[in-house]
Amino acid sequence: MNQTDSRNEQTSMTKPLSAETAIEHQTISGDDLRARLRDRSLIILDVLPKEAYAEAHIPGAISLPVGEIETKARQAISNLTQEIVVYCGGPT
Repeated sequence: MNQTDSRNEQTSMTKPLSAETAIEHQTISGDDLRARLRDRSLIILDVLPKEAYAEAHIPGAISLPVGEIETKARQAISNLTQEIVVYCGGPT
């Protein structure tokens, strides 16, 4: 798969299937996330490669590399209606 194909695949994963499945997306600061680390209603999702997760990650974060989201999200996240914070290595 070339670089263009990879970007198109990632873009299609973020498109909602319909207006009913559209989800509001917000950006939160590191300070806001730190303040909520003990909030059990918040799911923290690390989408970096497994090797990066093994080196360091936010305590309590679930590892789900971006390439596995489509196939493993339902297994990794038990309640898709909960608030989810996703973090990666840089702006997306």
